[in-house]
This record gives sequence, structure tokens and C-alpha cells, in this order.
Amino acid sequence: MKVLYISGMYPTPVYPQKGIFCHEQVKALKQVNVDVDVIVPITIYDKEVKQKVWDYEGVKIKYIRFFKLPGVKRYENIGKFLYFSLILSGINFKKYDVIHADAPLPAGDAALRLSKKYQIPFIVHGHGLDVFFDVSYKNAPNCQKIIECCMKVYEGADAIVGVSQKVINCIQERMDIQKKSYVVFNGVDVNKFYPTDKITKEKYILAVGNLISIKGHDDTINAFAKLVNSGVTNIRLKIAGRGPLELELKRLTVELGISKYVDFLGYVPYEKIAELMRNAFLFCLPSWYEALGCVYLEAMACGIPTIGCYDNGIDEIITDGVNGFLVHGKHYCEIYNKLLMIEHNIYSEVSKNARKTVEKQYTWLDSARKLYDIYQDVVRNC
Repeated sequence: MKVLYISGMYPTPVYPQKGIFCHEQVKALKQVNVDVDVIVPITIYDKEVKQKVWDYEGVKIKYIRFFKLPGVKRYENIGKFLYFSLILSGINFKKYDVIHADAPLPAGDAALRLSKKYQIPFIVHGHGLDVFFDVSYKNAPNCQKIIECCMKVYEGADAIVGVSQKVINCIQERMDIQKKSYVVFNGVDVNKFYPTDKITKEKYILAVGNLISIKGHDDTINAFAKLVNSGVTNIRLKIAGRGPLELELKRLTVELGISKYVDFLGYVPYEKIAELMRNAFLFCLPSWYEALGCVYLEAMACGIPTIGCYDNGIDEIITDGVNGFLVHGKHYCEIYNKLLMIEHNIYSEVSKNARKTVEKQYTWLDSARKLYDIYQDVVRNC
């Protein structure tokens, strides 16, 4: 089975943690004997990527530049522009059995055009809840055209994969995709993320995620402040990630009088994240707009109690009080009630169940095997 994997969410030499979940997926596909070539589209004005090819952890990545004006202007045409760049790249597309596109634009639209030209089946893989881009571009004058372009991609796809049922539901609400939709959860490398005895003397709660609104870091900080003010002062809060809300979140810790208990770690390499998780006492990310979130699975694999949100992809995996904890988005008092339990010994069984849950069906190999079955189905039915 030979697959062309097109993804704009993929590591670069400058930012190797970008889209690391896609890279882990590709590595797992190779382990189940899928021959994968990776194409990463980058805009003509992108200054981050200097090279055309990068061999990273046994995966050969080819960066293809395509035309796109800054901002949202003509965004509905970027798939067409990427298609032209791919045609001119000299790639022999006829050697592929399947094209795997991450997201409908630009990869999905380009894959649709390649599929028609070379008669190759393609799948679209949805990693986010904004499946029609009408949240990201709701104020753009061409938003409706962007939506229509996404719909054409879904209509033309041989299979549509979502990282959670929530993703599939977001598409199904507008168009019928039941006969060709699949849920393939992301996974975790259980050999990299695993439980261990705490080697640090410092007791801390960990949050990992970009410093943006949807991640709910402000709710975590408010809940943590309430915990500290209740008398629990033998624990810290560590937040790993960078983003536009960094100064605002730091100011919040000062206003709440807890800045001396909170560490903003900024960008943290992937390997260091695993170490931070292994030594944390609890993971908290009350993200209220999340298709799934690999960090939850990674925390669970490390056997630490994990807090996520209801009505997001992770609630398809976490059962509250059994293998993790769930709260409603934007309700920091609910988070506080979960944090209160850190002073009691009720986390032990939850931690064990979290690890068992991941080991049973949420490794990257589990994910890769399901994708392989989908590839076979679309080739067989082509």
C-alpha cells in the first residue's frame, strides 16, 4: 500500500513540535507496512522553512510552496493553487494507491483535483471542529465560498475520517456522510508516555496548550487561585505553551495574588513534555472547543489524573470519575471542585484506569491499523 500524505500540520526543522500528532501517525503507518510519502504545503512567503526536503525520524518530508496572498483574500482558491504547484513538482502521482489529505483546505481540495486527474481515491482527515472554516473566517467576505469549497471536497472524498465523533457530527449536520465516515482517534506512544515514580520534590498541576482563548487557561488559573486561597499552598501550577494571551494570563495570576505559585514555561520540546507529564500530579486543560486533544491521551498514558471538558472529543474517551475527570467549559468552579480532591487519595484508581484505557485501544498503532483498513476499503471500492 503506497500513500501520499498531504498535511499543512506537520513538523518543520525550525518548529519540530508543529503538528507532531500527524508525524506520529505517519510513523505508526510505516510500522503497519504502509509506504508513506509526506508532502507539506507552505506558502510562497513562508520564511520558516528554508529547505525543500527533510528526513526526520525516518520520514522523508517534502515541502511544496504554493501561491497564497496574506490574509483571507481568495482563500477558497488555495487548494487550486496548491494543486498547480503539485503538478509542477514532478511527482509521479500514478504510483500511489491512496491520497490522504489533512483538512479540506488546502490539502483536501488539491487531493480532490489530483484524484480526478489520476483516478486515485482520496480521504479527508478532520482534526478540528471547524470543519467548514466558517468559525475561523466568519467575518471574511468570501466565507460562504470557503464553505462551499469545503463541501465539494467532502462530497468528492472516498472516505471522511474524524479524530472524534464530534468532528463527524459537525459535517453530518450539513450533509449526509454516514456511508463514508469513520472515527479514528489519535493515539499516544506508550513507550514515550508512561507512569513513573515522581522524581521531583515539587508537587505540581500541569497544563499544556497554546495560550489562546479556547484552551481555557484562564479558567485553570482561576480554579487554582481558589485552591490556593482555600489553604492548599503545597502545590504549583505549570503552564507549557506560547501564544497571544501570555501577558494577559500572567497579569491574571498577579491580580489573583498567585503569581509566585505559577510557572509559565513557554515553548517546551516534545520530549520534555513527556517528562513533565510523568512527574505531574494532575493534568488540567479545560479546552471548550477541542476535536480531541492528544495531550489528554498523553497525560492519561502517564497515569496522571486528567481533566477535560464535556461536549468535546475527549468526553468520548474519559468517563468522569472513572479514568479521568470532566467539567463543563468556562466553569472554573467545577475545575476547583476536581482540584480539591488532590488532597485526598481518590486519584489512585482513576490513574490506573487512565493508563489501562490508553493501552487497550488508544495507541498510535491502534490508530494506524484503523487507517490502513480504511485505505484498503477505498482502494477496493474504487
